[in-house]
Amino acid sequence: MKFSYFSLLYLVCLLNAQYSGDEVIWKAVRSFYNYDTGKAITILNNARIDYPENPTVHLTWVAARWLHSQAHDPLDVTWYTLNKDIDMVIPIYNELIDKFPDNPNYKLYLGSTIGLKARVSLGRKEWLNTLLWGYRGFKIILKVAENNPEIVDAQLPLGIVEYYSGMSNALVRWAASGMFGLNPSTIAGEKKILKAAEKGRWSWIEAKGTLVFMHLWINPKPKFALLFSHDLVSNFPKRYYYRVLYTESLLNNSLMSDAYQSLQILDSMFSDLTDIHKDWYLAYRKYEWALYHYLNNDYPLALSSLDVAINNYGAELDIILGNALLLKGKIHDLLGERNTAVEYYRNCIQLDNYSYAIKEAEQFINQPFRK
Repeated sequence: MKFSYFSLLYLVCLLNAQYSGDEVIWKAVRSFYNYDTGKAITILNNARIDYPENPTVHLTWVAARWLHSQAHDPLDVTWYTLNKDIDMVIPIYNELIDKFPDNPNYKLYLGSTIGLKARVSLGRKEWLNTLLWGYRGFKIILKVAENNPEIVDAQLPLGIVEYYSGMSNALVRWAASGMFGLNPSTIAGEKKILKAAEKGRWSWIEAKGTLVFMHLWINPKPKFALLFSHDLVSNFPKRYYYRVLYTESLLNNSLMSDAYQSLQILDSMFSDLTDIHKDWYLAYRKYEWALYHYLNNDYPLALSSLDVAINNYGAELDIILGNALLLKGKIHDLLGERNTAVEYYRNCIQLDNYSYAIKEAEQFINQPFRK
């Protein structure tokens, strides 16, 4: 299962009160969400000197350097850089906690930074370290959230863990309940994420991104996905991933003219991506075109785009791959090629990623898909 809370939630600025330097840090946040990570790093290098007691600045600096490395470096370099930066920042937060023991934000950022080490371990496939670092970081976040309910942004990591555990197996549900005292429920988790999306001062970005992900591919709610993805693409027009989310939201709401225009924008933006991002997003772009052609009943073009998406899949998350396999199975069913359709449904199911595509594939293995 690759949909986990060890993603960008630890990059989210979990800050509720205003601090000197917040406006400067927001400029950096806008820059790295629009893929101008170099500019963001420059801003944050200076901000760490000018505003060293701002709770956000050090972790945001780590985030900007991580995103920059993701776009330009091999994975082993990315994990090394991230781990080194985290080890540099943890002592700073410990010093700030000693200096300001009554300020919960420093503890919250310490927990977030420690938890981010779990992402390094996950990337290196060090499963025990993933669990240990994740537990250590999340325990700090949970305690701060319990003692300071006014910090709305802290609802995001709690909500993601509750949502994830609510759709997982009994062992994961037990861990969420027994170890963390959380309610392993998709409903309870979504409420917390929604609260962060609506009222979070900093976390609204990742909260809305998480909700769109959920409402496109986990528990489809097309209108909600369109609402939140429109907000994201309006605020961060250069972020390719948000354009992908918005495009699929338009398609799922049958807004075909707007979807076509958005697909054209995806195509025009693609050449500006780094080579690494092109490897990630080629399959995403081709899948969105395949979905467009499928909805227009142009099955040959849809199959052609799906072949490119499936055969060139380079993204870390396999959620789009599952949907591509499912869609290809559906088209082969519509063409009367039942054996081929079943093969693609089985390939989709083997991903085991808790997506709605898996549920559909399980259904259509037993009963052929019909529009």
